[in-house]
This record gives sequence, C-alpha cells and structure tokens, in this order.
Amino acid sequence: MKRLTLGSLVLLALTSACTTPAYETNHWHFNSVGPRMTYQFFGYRQSRDGDYSSFLARDMSAAGTTFRRHLVNDNPTNPLMPRATKPPYRPEPPKVEFEVKNP
Repeated sequence: MKRLTLGSLVLLALTSACTTPAYETNHWHFNSVGPRMTYQFFGYRQSRDGDYSSFLARDMSAAGTTFRRHLVNDNPTNPLMPRATKPPYRPEPPKVEFEVKNP
C-alpha cells in the first residue's frame, strides 16, 4: 500500500510539472529548447524584445554609445565634459590682386 501511495505521489508530481502551456518559459516542454537557446546565445526573447531587427538596432546603438564613451572619450550626456569650441572670429585680409607692368 505504501508503494502505491508513493508511486501515485511521484506520478502526480511529474505530471503536474509538465502541464504548463507557455513554451518559452516551460523548462519541461521540448518546444522551449529553441527559444531558450536563442536567448542564451543572442540575448533575444521574442515575447519581451519585439522583432529581431529592432532588437539589433537597440543593441548596436547601446554598443556604439559605450564605444564612444569609453574609447573615444565622448559622452554627450555629461555636462562637465568640455566641448570643442569654435576659434574666435579673426577677419581675413582682403584678397588684392595687382599686376606689375614692366616698360
């Protein structure tokens, strides 16, 4: 009798763990393998990130901002960072053309 009760409890535990319908977050369903591998390799989840091209655009924009801030030393959101200024106004001399006539 104890084996029947223990077996039914184990069977109940196993079947209740496999009944969730959402495949992306359900570890026990075979259809969750593809989305989980995509998330692990590329960091992309379709349910949260939308279409893949906009996800890549956001990701590349963030990478470009990080590159500019750390390697090029350009942080547009930092108010204390000095900005390049135009040189002061210096008038140029007028262009004068003349000819020397030799008699």
